Amino acid sequence: MLGIIRVLTTEDESVLQEHGNEMKKYARVDSITKCIQDQPNGIYNDESEQVAIPKIVKLAKKMAEEFNVDAITISCAADPAIDESRDVVNVPVLGAGVCGAHTACMVGSRVGVIGITDFIPGRMKKELGEHYHSHDYSEKLRKTTDLFKEGAKEELLQVAQRLIDSGADVILFACTGFSTIRLKEYFVKYLSVPVIDLVEAQAIAYQLIERSVGNASKNV
Repeated sequence: MLGIIRVLTTEDESVLQEHGNEMKKYARVDSITKCIQDQPNGIYNDESEQVAIPKIVKLAKKMAEEFNVDAITISCAADPAIDESRDVVNVPVLGAGVCGAHTACMVGSRVGVIGITDFIPGRMKKELGEHYHSHDYSEKLRKTTDLFKEGAKEELLQVAQRLIDSGADVILFACTGFSTIRLKEYFVKYLSVPVIDLVEAQAIAYQLIERSVGNASKNV
């Protein structure tokens, strides 16, 4: 089972379970989801990330000790506290940004990143390495709540097309909110390059872990 950590505090069960439900639908991943406390706006700048780090580490440790998980993923494009969490648990710790970057590198060599901020998450850019091509966003869509505005998908399609026109051969999302609005489903109707969704990328990474664990147990 995969333990999913959400960095957005919510009591709305449908919101909390969004990523887990999508992974189940996409790759039949069984999961349990918990969120950190007292961050109703999630992580949106350096200060909020620093406040969240000890909370994520504490929750990762709790999930590893109290729930029957064989891996944990921090479902946030910025991969907050991924290294710190790896230091305190004995199961693999994934991050949405890292998983997305590795998946994108498997299908393309010039990765165009689309997000809602004016910068690419640092860990994601590091993991992309020489595969990183460019990053873009829309000035009209700077918060996750903006993604539900009328015309948001069309606006983001224009951003993605700019990246492709500049030479990108794969589009990588840098916002897990794009999964909520089913942006990949919309993009694939119009774009000629692969599109990497961060929630799906986490499911793919977990499948690799699950298979390796299963093969190891068979050899014991």
